[in-house]
Amino acid sequence: MRESGHLALRSVSYEDEDNYTCYKDGAPACSVELMVKDGRHKDASLSCYHRHPTHNITCEWRPTEQLHPSSTVTLIKVRMLEEPTFYPCTYNRSSAAFTCSSLYREGDSSQHVFYLCVSGRTDSELSANLEAKVEDLLHVGPPLNVRVTPVEHRPRKLRVSWSLPEFWENPFYGLVYQVLYRVEDSPHQSNGTTTEMGFIIDDALMGRRHLIQVRAREEYQKNWGSWSEEAAGVPWSDGATTTLVPIEYSHLTTQEDPPGEGECDKHTRDKFPPVTRISWIAPCVSLVLVILFFLGLCIRFQEMKFLKLQWGVLRSLFYPSSAQPRATEAPLMSSPSSVVVTIPSLLDGE
Repeated sequence: MRESGHLALRSVSYEDEDNYTCYKDGAPACSVELMVKDGRHKDASLSCYHRHPTHNITCEWRPTEQLHPSSTVTLIKVRMLEEPTFYPCTYNRSSAAFTCSSLYREGDSSQHVFYLCVSGRTDSELSANLEAKVEDLLHVGPPLNVRVTPVEHRPRKLRVSWSLPEFWENPFYGLVYQVLYRVEDSPHQSNGTTTEMGFIIDDALMGRRHLIQVRAREEYQKNWGSWSEEAAGVPWSDGATTTLVPIEYSHLTTQEDPPGEGECDKHTRDKFPPVTRISWIAPCVSLVLVILFFLGLCIRFQEMKFLKLQWGVLRSLFYPSSAQPRATEAPLMSSPSSVVVTIPSLLDGE
């Protein structure tokens, strides 16, 4: 209670709401109810996603100012040529955000518009909105249980494995994974993609600690999910000092080594690398093809010669008269019996 004629309240909050009464000479003169107006949330953004193509859409909204305890938040979904649908939102104290769930029909790829309506004691407002296609709202969670193990006798390889993301229990929808890896304390990063739940890093640095993360996306979508937590691993080492394997050889041996390989096989493979063995195959094959070609020509020539000889013998047996041409009695050229030469007379005066 104050004796003066006024009461000043600074930094008013919702806890200051109450009925205030003014007394004069010990009797109530007037009374007023104080209500704090709800704040505006123009800078607050709305985010929507769903974790699996068969799940409902989840929207989250974090207010920029404190809301009155009696305030309500409603998600409004608008689709073309359809009536708006309303979904209530609940407040999560741990994340300090409102969460709303919107129904979704599997296979729907239409354009959706989401509005967020905040209703307080004094007024209501549309504080945030989001317009997007439902297929763009698919957000795959991070792969779980990422593990990194060395590959025995391979000082430049690391094996990475993981489990399916949370909520991805339907195997009908496939996933594509991206593996991001780097050497610790190095800004340079490398990555690779696979559809399997495992990946072999074949260009790791010997004896260095590597940090690996994995993320996923639906095989027919373009937007990637969130990265997993970092996992660390160091390539295999036997303590001996060896030189680095050239990177062109390491890419040719990305598959795992066959089990039960002995030391003799290992030394033989190291002495004759795969590139050397492969380089001899092409010349040998070419030489064999050339030899076969010439043998074919010789055999064909001999066959033609034999056929010609055989045909000549048969012709002489069945057509003997045609072997020699028939002689003719008429001479080829007849000489004239007499020759008459006429000498012209000389001209007069000659």
